[in-house]
Order: sequence, then structure tokens, then C-alpha cells
Amino acid sequence: MDLTCIAQFTNPVTADIARGMLENHGIRAIVDNGTILSVLPMPSAIGGARLMVFESDAQEALRLLGEHGDLE
Repeated sequence: MDLTCIAQFTNPVTADIARGMLENHGIRAIVDNGTILSVLPMPSAIGGARLMVFESDAQEALRLLGEHGDLE
């Protein structure tokens, strides 16, 4: 299964909150670039913290993010 980026966040904490909400709904997710943004706060230089899910979960994950107001 391939991972796909469904959202980008300038703040890794916000990305992690969204990840937790998805996991509470049974969707496995990871935050890519979150650690580096904690050390070097330059989101535009690396594309921000990327919220990644399996492609098969992408549509449901986007629906949940929109429903919960977790998209930037």
C-alpha cells in the first residue's frame, strides 16, 4: 500500500492533532517532517508538516478533516 499526502500544516502540533483525530476514527496516519519543523521552524522551505495516510483511506480522511475543521 502506498502513502499519500492529504494535508500540509505549518505547525507540527496542529498536524499531530489531526493525525490523532484520524487514528481515533480508525485511520492510520503519520506526520512527515514534523520533527524537523520542531527544531528548524521553516515550514515553507520543506513543505510543512505533511499528514500522510494510505491511499485507500484518503477520501475518508479528507472528509473527517473537513468535518472536524482540521484543515489549514
